[in-house]
Formats: sequence, C-alpha cells, structure tokens
Amino acid sequence: MCAAVAATGIAALADWALAQAAEPSADRGRALAMRLCANCHLVDGSGKSAPEGIGTFRGVANRPGQSADRIGNVLMLPHMPMPDMQITRDEIQDILAYLETLRTNPDVAPLVKPGGQKPQYPSKT
Repeated sequence: MCAAVAATGIAALADWALAQAAEPSADRGRALAMRLCANCHLVDGSGKSAPEGIGTFRGVANRPGQSADRIGNVLMLPHMPMPDMQITRDEIQDILAYLETLRTNPDVAPLVKPGGQKPQYPSKT
C-alpha cells in the first residue's frame, strides 16, 4: 500500500514537472530568436534595420490579422528564403511567447493560447 501511494505521488510530481517545463517562455523564445533568426530578422529592437522585404520581430508580432497558427505554420513549413530550422513545437511556443511581449495592441487575440492549448501545426510529412 505504501509503495502504491509513493508511486502515485511520484507520478503526480512527474506530471507537474512536465507541465511546468511545457509552459511557454518568452526568455527562451528570445534566446532562440537571437540564435536562429537574428541573421535575417531584426529581433531585439537594437535600432538596426532588417534587410529589404524581411520583417522585424516587432513587425511580425503586430502584423494585422497575425495569429499563432500562421506563425507556427511558417516556422514548421518555411518559405524561401527562410531556412528550415527543424525547431520543435515547444520551441515555437517559446518564440510565440517572446513575440507576445512585442505586441503593442492589447485588443488583438493573444498569440499564446490560454491554458496551454497549442495551435494546430501542419505535419512535416
């Protein structure tokens, strides 16, 4: 009996730890953006300008009609000249959390869905 209670407690703790790890992080998203995206996109608002025709992260975040699904689709199935970075869905959630911090219109729908709901991304296969 004691072993069953301990096993249940350990399983619950593991589930809690996984749920915490799955929470999107703007800090991780910014770090990913700096590592993967900064060569083309202006990520940090440093005052430099992005190359012609390439959106800044602030511009991407504030584009009219922008959605988490649209951004996720572009990251999962990128278009030329954007490289296929092979990032995970959790990494996309982190990037979305970072983009959320750059949004200036409080009346638009959030990019990061409440309650851990994740956008539906296409399959790469």
